[in-house]
Amino acid sequence: MTKKIGFFVADRFQALDLFGPLDAFMETNSFVSEAYTSRLIGLTNASVKTAYGQALSVDFDIYQDREIDYLVITGGTGMRQLRLSPKQVNALRAIADKAERVLSICTGAFLLADIFPEQKHRITTHWRHCRQLAEQAVNYQVEQDPLFIESGKLWSSAGILSGVDLALEVIRQDYGNTIAASVAKDLVVYLQRRGGQSQYSDLLKVQSSDSMRLNPLLEWLSENYQKSISVSDMAERISVSDRQLTRLFKQHLNSTPGHYLNQLRLNRARDLITCESASLVQVARQVGFASYDSFRRAFYGQFGVSPSYFSRNR
Repeated sequence: MTKKIGFFVADRFQALDLFGPLDAFMETNSFVSEAYTSRLIGLTNASVKTAYGQALSVDFDIYQDREIDYLVITGGTGMRQLRLSPKQVNALRAIADKAERVLSICTGAFLLADIFPEQKHRITTHWRHCRQLAEQAVNYQVEQDPLFIESGKLWSSAGILSGVDLALEVIRQDYGNTIAASVAKDLVVYLQRRGGQSQYSDLLKVQSSDSMRLNPLLEWLSENYQKSISVSDMAERISVSDRQLTRLFKQHLNSTPGHYLNQLRLNRARDLITCESASLVQVARQVGFASYDSFRRAFYGQFGVSPSYFSRNR
């Protein structure tokens, strides 16, 4: 059955918060006939402008009684600063109450608190605005770290590109891993950014710190994780001692070099199990484990389930 999606926009919304998730949902139709339809919803029937001044038309306003399955509230400066009248709140609440899911992208989470002020949910938004959101959404548990959160029928994301991650997870739940992976490949994005992942990647952590020394090593490891790599090999890549390297990893990544490499391999193994048909023994070998037993133990330690269980329930 076709899922009808309504994207709510208002002046000075973030264009990527709309078009990223919209493209992900609509690209699904290339693999599942009529999987989704989408419409733009505005406060009125007037055109709406992006944060950078481009105008687009909406399909209907919040007072028109249109049945939708998913309500997606986009973010942006205008959305964060939007002050709704009681009449507008009631109209949006009526739409949201009927929807199976309500998704906020980035600072669209501020409107969640307006629409559902009495509810208690875990939500997130862009890390820059989490403190303000926590002050306004007093009944909510605002979490700064996750890329996105599913809490009952309410979903929220950090925004910008994480809105695509959220959309891919909804697609995965609606149509399965294979379809979600196909959509991700067509969009040339990385499928396995789960909601629990941090808004800050390891490379961003290093780039935002007082040291860039690890940057070239982390890039090299992401391309060579399947090889046999020792701590000495890593240290040599950036011309430091083993001891200095361990100190840098603990300081900037809160990890040892060996543990970081292990996590990198296991995350890649999880992706391979999800998206490809290789056997678990082949996956273990592809990501650099010497034996399947050592891979199985490490996988269980990282994800709390065995590779075989994960494969059966993906």
